[in-house]
Amino acid sequence: MAKTTSILALLVVLAGCSSRLGEERNSPAFNNLREVNDLLHAAAGTASKVPAKLADLERGRKLAPHGYEAVKSGNVVVLWGAPLKGEEDVGKDEAVIAYEKNVPTEGGYVLLSAGTIKKMTAAEFQSALKAP
Repeated sequence: MAKTTSILALLVVLAGCSSRLGEERNSPAFNNLREVNDLLHAAAGTASKVPAKLADLERGRKLAPHGYEAVKSGNVVVLWGAPLKGEEDVGKDEAVIAYEKNVPTEGGYVLLSAGTIKKMTAAEFQSALKAP
């Protein structure tokens, strides 16, 4: 009986976590940053040219229109010239390369250099590693 209760409790916890993760992935801010990540990687291309300005993202505009508009409008701030990492580098000294404009004061979502999207408080953002 105790084993069944433990398994049931674990399933309830996991359901809550996956529900919260689903909510995050459905948020416009999360999705905008996912598209910004796609835009930055498309702009870098195979030559690994680091995007330096909004015009560098133009090529991917039709594939990621919400991300492009978020950057253009200033709702997402990009640290231009930031080096990008590959998926194999997730969790390895990832630096912030883009973020919602209110993150420094209110917290919110940030895009890290290997494509991870993470929610941070304003204090976490202030102490986070930022791309040069």
